[in-house]
Amino acid sequence: MTVRSHRADDVVNEVGVWLAGEFAGRLPAGEIDRVVKLTRLDLEGSIASEELGEMLHRLGRARLQRILEPAPAMQLRIPRAR
Repeated sequence: MTVRSHRADDVVNEVGVWLAGEFAGRLPAGEIDRVVKLTRLDLEGSIASEELGEMLHRLGRARLQRILEPAPAMQLRIPRAR
């Protein structure tokens, strides 16, 4: 079992609220929350605890922006008839 501090949970909640405000109307709140929580898990143990807020915001924001990016158009080449 992982022990988490209340401060870390507060930081995650604060970043979630901030990103929800930024991406409101473009992504569902549940998707934003899911990305923030998964990003926190990815960062856990990889960075200093005092850097959690900034890194969570930066990485979470980048991931949410990537979700909104349109998929690159496929280029389909059809051979010309002879």
